[in-house]
Amino acid sequence: MKKLAVLLPTYNAVDYLPESIDSVLNQTFTDFDLYVYDDCSTDNTEDIVSKYKDTRLYYRKNLENLGIAKTLNKGLEELLPQYEYIARMDADDWCYPERFEKQMDFLNKNQEIVMCGTQGYWLKDINQNPISAWKYPTREAYIKIYMLFAASFGHSSVIFRSASFDKFNLRYNENISTCEDWDLWIRVAKMGHVANLPDFVMKYRILENSNHRSSGNTKRHLEERSMIISSYWTNFGISFKPEQVYDYYYGNKTMTPCDFIIKLSVLIKTFNLLYANTENNFVIAERKNFSYMMVRRILDFWKRSQVSRFDLLIWKVILKEVTFMNKIKLLKSIIR
Repeated sequence: MKKLAVLLPTYNAVDYLPESIDSVLNQTFTDFDLYVYDDCSTDNTEDIVSKYKDTRLYYRKNLENLGIAKTLNKGLEELLPQYEYIARMDADDWCYPERFEKQMDFLNKNQEIVMCGTQGYWLKDINQNPISAWKYPTREAYIKIYMLFAASFGHSSVIFRSASFDKFNLRYNENISTCEDWDLWIRVAKMGHVANLPDFVMKYRILENSNHRSSGNTKRHLEERSMIISSYWTNFGISFKPEQVYDYYYGNKTMTPCDFIIKLSVLIKTFNLLYANTENNFVIAERKNFSYMMVRRILDFWKRSQVSRFDLLIWKVILKEVTFMNKIKLLKSIIR
């Protein structure tokens, strides 16, 4: 069995594709093959790829546009039986030369890990070289709780262990069109161990017309997120319907103070229970970040409700009912 295959789907991305391919072919770890899966592009993607003479580069083109999830699954069906590991890469992203070397070294030393991601910089200008950025969680316990609120992995950064994907029949959900990665991460984390390296070895290009950022996909994206998160809450013994998740996380309905307080109390009780059931799994820094993350969710929900921030009754409810943060820190968070 070969060592590593890189699965790179593309659709009409010739403006960025060469940079992505070059960054992969310039890796310090060289024992891999790169597969470009063209989802029936109408630009000159095929001409661009054909100019490369590297024997590790393979090109596949769909006869019709299948969408990202089906294209990725098509790649997995071909590559999983042939390669020990599958790395993901997107046509508009860029990876540092040491990316594969660091991940493969980690995976070889930690055989229980099913999927490994990294840190990365989110940039409108891929030529920028930042010196700091926010981080995905690295420890498994916090990764799993973080997925209740965010995806926890950069899609382009992950490497899968093929044997585990085959054993548990892990594939992308083809009914999800905007956050198929988040859904997969949740199912992977149920079946095996996951990790993120602390190393910044990726650059993600921020494009306003990308699949989940385009204005035409916004509503569908948030609805799909809500469905995924709703299902994941049950892992923690808590039931939130998709419409409740949408309301608490993303909705912009104007509420009366009375209606808002009722919903706010449910959210606070849920967060209190979640924290009480999981806090012993975290180190001190994670517990702090977790509590602040939940407070930010509460305050964001308050802001979107259009209920006045000067309503003292709501201040009283939050200060009285929140138990996962001490009152002084909580008060400071509300004031800010």
